[in-house]
Amino acid sequence: MNPRAGIRTSAAALLATALAACGASAQGTSGTAAQSPAHRPATIASSPQAPGIARTPCGPAAAEVLARAAGSVATRIYAGELSGSETLSDKSQVERFAPLLAAIASGERGAVNAAVNSLVFSHTHVVRLRVTRGGVVLADVGGPYILAPVSGTLRFHGRPVGRYVLSVQDDLGYVKLVTRFIGAPLVLRTGSRTVPVEGVFAPGPASIPDHGPVSYRNTAYEAFSFNASAFPSGPLRISLLLPLPRSLSANTCAEIKSRELGRVAQRISRRFALAPGNFSAYMEVTRTLTGGLIYIRLGSRQLAGSTRPSPPRLPSEGSVRYRGVSYEVSSFLARTSVGQVRIYQLVAP
Repeated sequence: MNPRAGIRTSAAALLATALAACGASAQGTSGTAAQSPAHRPATIASSPQAPGIARTPCGPAAAEVLARAAGSVATRIYAGELSGSETLSDKSQVERFAPLLAAIASGERGAVNAAVNSLVFSHTHVVRLRVTRGGVVLADVGGPYILAPVSGTLRFHGRPVGRYVLSVQDDLGYVKLVTRFIGAPLVLRTGSRTVPVEGVFAPGPASIPDHGPVSYRNTAYEAFSFNASAFPSGPLRISLLLPLPRSLSANTCAEIKSRELGRVAQRISRRFALAPGNFSAYMEVTRTLTGGLIYIRLGSRQLAGSTRPSPPRLPSEGSVRYRGVSYEVSSFLARTSVGQVRIYQLVAP
């Protein structure tokens, strides 16, 4: 394994900053399990429900709503590896790295290998880099299980001299991110083979649907699968297996989505030492991965928010209409450098 392969994602460098402060893996086994009373958002029974949000039980659609909410976060994490700011910065650095370009142009394989090693082990977030010329591999440095490859052309004085494939994330790092932020187990497969990295279900269910129920080791799950790419090319299938709480179908579909994304927002908050100086970073990471609006309040005083002015009143849980849009609200308490605050997330149903 590449010594530099770590837990990175391109929910911009902000997420890398959040993760730099973390050590222990996420607590618990599933983000979908019922929360303890200390962490369950309090419901304000008297708060009116915003119009436009159905309050009928989700029923048979409940499992799919839950899986799609969690799956949207997993796919956004993966998308960030392909086109986030870290990835774009590293592509630019590789394409402009003079020692590499000169070495390829001269055909000196030793110099090419030295330049690639320098890029992977020194000043970038690259976890693997492959350089080719005319279809021949000149250098390939990095770990064995890598995902989300991106590629480009290498030019020397404007003339194409080779191609490259790079990645800023390995399979292990991606699994850790999803586990910490979603809490659901994963299976990664290339064809029929399960990728042997720490943290995945292995061998996993014999067959996993794109979306739908699956049983494994006497436990029922709802699967959410999507197609990704392994390094340097080829299909990689990522599957989340969401445990199903017993009373899930009795909740509304909007509540299921909001609560699942609210758990993600809470998990992300635990990767920060929250303080006024990084509230905006936390909100940006959370918005990138959940699509929600975030408001941080100390009592009735707002410390930070995704918009200004913010909604004048927010229930701890329920619904609210804001700027002509109906949102479902989830919230949780969090410790910060200025005391205990309540963090609210507004999600469109």
